[in-house]
Amino acid sequence: MTAPAHGRKTDRRSRRTAMALQQGLVELLLEKPLREITISEVTDAADVSRTTFYLHYKNINELFVSMEDAIYRQFEQIIHLSMADEHSLLHVEFDDKGRAAMPALEEVFRFIYDNRDLSLVLLSNPDSTFLDKIWSEGHDVLIQRMASLQPEMSVRLIEYYYIFVISGIRGLIEYWISSDMKEPIDQVVELATSFVLRNIGFLIKDDNDMGQLGQ
Repeated sequence: MTAPAHGRKTDRRSRRTAMALQQGLVELLLEKPLREITISEVTDAADVSRTTFYLHYKNINELFVSMEDAIYRQFEQIIHLSMADEHSLLHVEFDDKGRAAMPALEEVFRFIYDNRDLSLVLLSNPDSTFLDKIWSEGHDVLIQRMASLQPEMSVRLIEYYYIFVISGIRGLIEYWISSDMKEPIDQVVELATSFVLRNIGFLIKDDNDMGQLGQ
């Protein structure tokens, strides 16, 4: 059954209001920590009334969590799409010049670049659990994928590799953003790809080379 036109308009208006409130919060978070932001400041930035705010959220923290969840769902989609058979998490492609690329990794960096203010807010805010959720999701996906491809491989070995690589990528992303993204995105993606590929040998080495790790 098709939704009534009035209902569709109301839904669109509600989404626009929620987006305006979230954008207003992002602008304020670029200036001060979450705990110092008031509802009045957010409604002024979004040009909506306090009554309208309370129709959508109970408080500032709920607004922040809602915004964080929305951006996480988009990242989650990127991760799961990268796990299709033809584009696994570790899938590597080569251009006509022989340069390696990792599509999933590139998508993450481009998403961050296209949403730089929001990314800066989420990466620098101590109240945010965004990165923890992303890395946890990526960890589970990698473990499942590698277990199906190489069931004899030690899960502990995979975890060591993941922690090592993700710590490096996280640091790279945070430094890039804190440096106002001075380097072109293609250059940073190439650097991150090189970092991952140069260390992947650790993961694909024979388990015997690693002694009793994970046994």
